[in-house]
Amino acid sequence: MMTRITEDNLFGVIIKGSLGLLAILTLAGYALFSLKIGLGILAGGIIAMVNFIWMHNVLQRILGLLPPKPNLYAQMRFIARITVTGLILYVIITSGWFSLTGLLVGLSVIVANIIALSLYRALRTGG
Repeated sequence: MMTRITEDNLFGVIIKGSLGLLAILTLAGYALFSLKIGLGILAGGIIAMVNFIWMHNVLQRILGLLPPKPNLYAQMRFIARITVTGLILYVIITSGWFSLTGLLVGLSVIVANIIALSLYRALRTGG
């Protein structure tokens, strides 16, 4: 039995689907290419998902708490998220343990899953 996708469970569906896609791509990258590509895909996927979850949490806080200056709050969180992501990507790229190609594939996991979900919903609703 398939779970119906609604606005209430969309975030969970995206995360679960992305985890499944990440697992498949990581194993395929390792099995078909090399350990470096598999690790790159895994690292990129984890970074993408942590970013997606972090962004979701910030938006939930802004909409739920309504801080005094929501623009400043959002900007500070955005700068923090981009800075942390940039530092992590720098360490990963310069370490030599990860494939850049695999990293780019992994970073695309959330986007690929959202596109697939959009196509699925469009086809299910006829348009």
